[in-house]
Amino acid sequence: MLKAVLFDLDGTVLHTLPDLNACMNEALRQFGCPPVTMEQSRAFVGHGGKQYAVQALPPEKKKDIDAFYTLYQSVHVHWNNTRTKPFPHEEECLAALRERGLKLAVVTNKSQGAADVLKATLLKEYGFSAVIGNRAGVPVKPDPATTFEALRLLVVSADEAVFVGDGDTDVQTAKNAGMRCVSVLWGYRSREQLLAAGASQFAETFLELKDILLQMAAE
Repeated sequence: MLKAVLFDLDGTVLHTLPDLNACMNEALRQFGCPPVTMEQSRAFVGHGGKQYAVQALPPEKKKDIDAFYTLYQSVHVHWNNTRTKPFPHEEECLAALRERGLKLAVVTNKSQGAADVLKATLLKEYGFSAVIGNRAGVPVKPDPATTFEALRLLVVSADEAVFVGDGDTDVQTAKNAGMRCVSVLWGYRSREQLLAAGASQFAETFLELKDILLQMAAE
C-alpha cells in the first residue's frame, strides 16, 4: 500500500534550470571563467552541485575545483531564485495526494542550504514533511542514503513509498533503495535517457502523475 511519495526537486517539483544556469554563470564570472549555456546546464545538473561545478569549469581550471565549488555554494545559497517556477497543475496534484493521506518529502542533490531556502519560500505551501539535501559526509543520489533518511523521517518502508523524479539519477536511486519509481517527462532528461537508465513508468504532466499515484494508493 502506498503511504508516501518522495520527490526529486530540480526539474521535478520546481523548474529551477534558469536560476541554476544564472547562478553558475555568476560564480564562473567571479572566478574569471566563461559562462555556460542553458543547454549545457541542463546536461550538467542532476548529480549534485559539485559535479555541476566540475562540468561547468573549463579544462584549465578544473584543478581549482574545491575553491570554485566553495564559491558556487556561497553564490547559490544567497541566490534570489526569481526565475524559478512550479510546473503546471502541480499544486492540484500535491493537494490531492495530501487529501488522500499520503506523506510527501523532497530528496535532492541540491545542497541542504540551498534546499532550505526553497523550503522556506517556494515550497512552503506544498506540505512536504521533509526536504533533504546534500550535506558534507553524506553521499548524493543515486546512493540511497538520503532516501533512507527520508523514509525514516516519514516512518514508512521502501515498499510503502514511491520515488518521483525527472532524472536518470532518480531511477537509479529508486532501484538502489528498493522502491518503485515514476519518471516525469517535464524535467531535464528525455524519455530516451530515462529508458536507458531503466525507467519503466512515466508521467507527462502533473495531472497524469496525480492519477498514477492515487491509483497506487488505492491498490
